Amino acid sequence: MCSKIPSRAWVAMMLFWGTFVNYMFRSHYQISLLAMVEPRNNETVGDFGPRFDWSYEWEQHSISALFYGLTIISIPAGLFVTFFGPYNVLVYTSMLMASFSGAIVPMALYVGPGGVFAMRFLIGIMVGLQYPAMQNLVSNWATPQEKGKFVACMMGNTFGSVITMPAASLVIEELGWKWSFYFLFPTVLVFIIAMFLLVADHPRNYRWIRQEELEYIEASHGTTVSTEKKKKNPPYLKIFLSCPFYALVAGQFGNQYILFLTLTIVPQYLKRVLGFNLKASAGIAALPHLSRLIFGFFFGGINDFLIGKGVPKSYCRKGFTLFSHILTGASLCLFLAIGSSSVAAICLLVLMMAFNGAAVVTVLVNTQDLAPNWSGTLYGIMNFFGGWGGFVQPILVEKLTRENTIGQWAIVFTIGGAVGIVTGIIFILFGSTELQSWNQIEEEGQSAK
Repeated sequence: MCSKIPSRAWVAMMLFWGTFVNYMFRSHYQISLLAMVEPRNNETVGDFGPRFDWSYEWEQHSISALFYGLTIISIPAGLFVTFFGPYNVLVYTSMLMASFSGAIVPMALYVGPGGVFAMRFLIGIMVGLQYPAMQNLVSNWATPQEKGKFVACMMGNTFGSVITMPAASLVIEELGWKWSFYFLFPTVLVFIIAMFLLVADHPRNYRWIRQEELEYIEASHGTTVSTEKKKKNPPYLKIFLSCPFYALVAGQFGNQYILFLTLTIVPQYLKRVLGFNLKASAGIAALPHLSRLIFGFFFGGINDFLIGKGVPKSYCRKGFTLFSHILTGASLCLFLAIGSSSVAAICLLVLMMAFNGAAVVTVLVNTQDLAPNWSGTLYGIMNFFGGWGGFVQPILVEKLTRENTIGQWAIVFTIGGAVGIVTGIIFILFGSTELQSWNQIEEEGQSAK
């Protein structure tokens, strides 16, 4: 390994790649679905392979299936990470995801929408386990001054959507929709190999680390992060009695609701309302995610700079919430006013997700403030509640957009905007950056002070 590159830089790179892979599985299906089902409302379609005559309701349920799996696994995900370690969780879930991306899902399509629902539900469990594992790696590897940049590296999820949406549409148009499932496999396989070489649960277990870097990381953590692997049960009772954690849960629900809206609903809106073809829909749907990626690193850098200059973390977390939630929500509400202008709609989506890039220094990093030893557990629990938006939204779209009018879709976006604004206000009022007393891992026979 190149001695001039810090070991934590390799781990940060793998966080980026891990979230990239995670969102490949979340984002490609929405594009594939448009090519798989019978067209609606006089849509212009190409011949990309066999088409299935599913009801609109079943289409939305098949999208929701992944989020059902993600939500159900989120609370016990912290236990999985604690007892098996983030490295094992990431490697073995990725192996299973790679397997599902092969022949299994396309075969399930011929069973019917129920078969697809089951496969996407299982994939949802895999992707739901991964984020708590990655939060655990951030706790173990990032110094306090670098946490904004480390969490910004988890914006690889956004880059995964940026690449996957147009790539999937290109594969579909050239080879057919079945290949949109197969093309995921090589990327996941390379990721797994890189994990074997470049990642360990903790700096102390890392084969390539230099002694001076290990000492620097551990000195920066002080007593806030355990240096040993302890298989302890998370302090669930204390977590569920924590007001700052409930504020974080509210903030994450709003953030996830907005993110799932752009991930699962926007491609349908672009094709079915604004009339873009499959390739154009995928390419344009990726633009908001690209703006979120760029501004995520921008906000992460600004946050670390301000904290390095002595600005209190609480000012940064709550100040940037004005961008990640309030302005993002306000942008969504403007869909009521733009009518049928496709240019205005696209500009609003890009602006909205640029604002939401600030989430990397608000709700996405706040688990590290409250309890870095249990960051994976906290992230899993807040994703349990945040994941509800992923299966509520398709049902909401199915109920509200039956006539497929611009006004009906504007209501869908306005609801999302209101959710973002309200949850952002809750996080500003009740959130905290103080290290919680229950962060301390209790030794046998001892009580936490």
